[in-house]
Amino acid sequence: MKNLKFASILLLISTLFLKFSSMIRDLVIANYFGTSYIVDSYNAAMIIPNAFILFMLTGMKDAFIPSYLRYEKENKGKVHLTNIVKSTFLICFIISVLGSIAAFFYFPASYSNFSKAAIELGIYTGVMYFLSLSLVGVNAVYEGVFDARSQYSFSVFSQTVVVLFTILSTILLHSIMGGYAIALGYFIGTIASFLIKVVYFKPQHLLLWKQKIDRDEVVAFYKVFIPVGVTIMVGQINLTVNFFFAGSFGEGVISYLNYAFRLVSIPQAIFGVTVATIIYPLIARAISEKDEERFKSGIEKGITFMLMLLIPTIVIMIFYMKDIVMIAYQRGAFDAHSTLKTTDVSYYYLGSVFFYSLQAVLAKGFYSLQKGYLIMRAGLLSIVLNIIFNMIFTKFMGYQGLALSMSVVAFFYTAIVFVMLAKQINHFHYGYLVKETGKILLASVPVAIVMFFLKDIAFLNSLHVILRFGIVCIAGGLVYLMSTLLCRVEGVMLLVKRKR
Repeated sequence: MKNLKFASILLLISTLFLKFSSMIRDLVIANYFGTSYIVDSYNAAMIIPNAFILFMLTGMKDAFIPSYLRYEKENKGKVHLTNIVKSTFLICFIISVLGSIAAFFYFPASYSNFSKAAIELGIYTGVMYFLSLSLVGVNAVYEGVFDARSQYSFSVFSQTVVVLFTILSTILLHSIMGGYAIALGYFIGTIASFLIKVVYFKPQHLLLWKQKIDRDEVVAFYKVFIPVGVTIMVGQINLTVNFFFAGSFGEGVISYLNYAFRLVSIPQAIFGVTVATIIYPLIARAISEKDEERFKSGIEKGITFMLMLLIPTIVIMIFYMKDIVMIAYQRGAFDAHSTLKTTDVSYYYLGSVFFYSLQAVLAKGFYSLQKGYLIMRAGLLSIVLNIIFNMIFTKFMGYQGLALSMSVVAFFYTAIVFVMLAKQINHFHYGYLVKETGKILLASVPVAIVMFFLKDIAFLNSLHVILRFGIVCIAGGLVYLMSTLLCRVEGVMLLVKRKR
């Protein structure tokens, strides 16, 4: 338990660092390029290869962890690792080549209203991201090994390296290469991340080099992995659809949507990824040991811990969204006008952050049960719903409707997944979930009241935006801590008992 607690703290710290570095990357891009055609083109071009990258990066880990743990119990972990690494590299290499060629055709066809310079940048970005994919899959397999061994922080660190190289490339080469420097940094960072793993394991221990690929074992693994990977791709596919719609609204709109989505998704990336990553090996082991009650309890605690962290964060964001956007982006080429447009869009994304964070926990349940094909069906349905809602909402609201569509789809997607998982495990303990959710909502009410009154205090409004937001967060955090203790929220009470 102490080792798990220490690993959890390390994961949270490293995840915060990863998300902080990702935010710096977006901040650097905003500073040098604002909401220009360069950012529009970059975001539009990387979205399709990034869907394949997430397919491999996150999907691979979600499928590989329970598979690796099962083979490790039979002392065949290294053999299984070798089979998956070799086959994954071959598959990713083929996709890299085909995707790079396809970029010369699909991007100009999808964004024919873009300028010649924007199309050239988009093609280059697509090619560089697809070339990176050849190593992304291999990186993901080894990061799955780290997670299975509860070495979460090293897994996150190897992902952070990619982001840091993207930042450095943009800063050092933007004056020479312009927007071309961003994708180049990602490509170099992917190579660096792989080399770190080579050094860590040492080449001779990286895999069983002479072992031939066991096709039957690989086919069995990919039957489980493909539905998981496709489910992970759903979010990126929906973003691709949104960007395709956004391209018709003129220059800057894709940038507004992307900046807003990335910023608002920070709580999901920090809390969602952390909680889901921590519970995954636990519930996977519960399934391998056929302990259904422990599996069910793990999912329920994951949901309630997620709500405990997420709800007060969203409350603060509702009242201080403009301040958050200003702190994150408003400098250099990103002006006050861009801040207002991005803030406007950000509010409509809040629902997607809330529901997709819960879905991240529920999804781990399906992956542990090795029934990813079930959640994949819900994911494919969400794509259809997203297209329908995009057409409806943009007709009445303009491009803001694209963000609202994402939130509405997230609600339906999560609701469907929750019902499906409940049926698989003979229902949750609904009384427990309702009780804990009620406590968390009640504890969040004082936070909302405090935010409401702080918003109109002249002294606070006269302070620098960073200082003002820092004071607000501290005040909100202290109020929430006291109210959770009064409401006896389980997560907080467990921490108090352990300290005692």
